[in-house]
Amino acid sequence: MNKKGKKINRKRKRARCAIIPEKQAVKEMRSAGAYSAGIKIMRDKAVFRIIKLNEVKSPLANIIKENMLSAGGDAAVHKLCCACLVDYTDVVLMGTIEQYKYLLKRLGKQPYGGVVICKILKKVIKV
Repeated sequence: MNKKGKKINRKRKRARCAIIPEKQAVKEMRSAGAYSAGIKIMRDKAVFRIIKLNEVKSPLANIIKENMLSAGGDAAVHKLCCACLVDYTDVVLMGTIEQYKYLLKRLGKQPYGGVVICKILKKVIKV
């Protein structure tokens, strides 16, 4: 419907599906007719990043994993990390920019090197 309440007739096309490169996400949202305010909210949800952190203290790795899961992302850690049976682990983070922002808000307040990891992640994801 338009602003006057009249139905907008658009010529129907056959449904199709395409994988969109993340660089084109905002352009495609505009072409779909999304509100610009909505695009500002969604753009960070359209960019997925996999980031590897090396030699993270196990307690901090557990905190990172918990926060990423809470945000809807994930983190792969050593299988013995959850019981802190290893001192250090590599961490493979998987999430959107929005999920990393959620993590960063909490990570800077954590012990075991959270502040340092927070600064590194900010540089990597350019927040």
